Amino acid sequence: MFDSVTHLHARRFHLESSDPSFHVERRGSAKFLLSGTVSEEPTTALGVQTPSESFELTLATQSRPEHAVATLRRELPRDVVMQTLERIGGIEVSLTEALVPAARPPRFRVLSTDLQQRLTQLDDNRIEVRGALGGDALLTILCDSRRVTISVAQGLSAAATAIRIAASVPHGYRALADGAIVSVWKDADFFSAVA
Repeated sequence: MFDSVTHLHARRFHLESSDPSFHVERRGSAKFLLSGTVSEEPTTALGVQTPSESFELTLATQSRPEHAVATLRRELPRDVVMQTLERIGGIEVSLTEALVPAARPPRFRVLSTDLQQRLTQLDDNRIEVRGALGGDALLTILCDSRRVTISVAQGLSAAATAIRIAASVPHGYRALADGAIVSVWKDADFFSAVA
C-alpha cells in the first residue's frame, strides 16, 4: 500500500549566523556552539527560531560569543529558558521550552543589606547580580507574597550569590541560576497539589 516511509524531523530550536566568521554549530536538537568574531560587515544577523516565534538579532562588528549570548538572553521569548556553558573554542547555548508557558511568572524580588553588590531587575521573574559582596549581608528573597531571608558572607561573587539565591527560593517555586542571572517559576507540581 505504501511505497516508502517518510520520516519527519521537527526542529524546535534553530540558530543561524549570516556571517561566515561567526560560527554557530548545532550540537543536538537544542544545543549550539557559538564561536568566532563578527567580521567588518555591520549587517551581520543571528537568525533565531523557537517553538513560539522567529526573529533576527543584529550583532555589532567585532562581537564575540559573549556579546551574542547577552543579546540573545534579552530577546528570547518568556517561554524559552537559556543555559550557557563555556567550552574550548566557544560558548555552548542550550535552549529549553518552559514547562508551563501559560502561567503568569511570579513577581520575584531580592532585597540586600549590602550596598556594594548590585541586584538588577531584568524581568518580573529574573534578576541579575553584579559585583562581589562588600560585607556580610542579609538577602530577602520575595516570590509573590512568600519570603525567605538568608545570610551571605563578605566577598561572595555575583555567580556564587546567584546560586545561593536560586537554592533558597520559597517553597512552591523553582529557580535556575545561569551565571549571575536568576530566573524563577512557580512549581507546577506544588500548585496542582495545593489546588
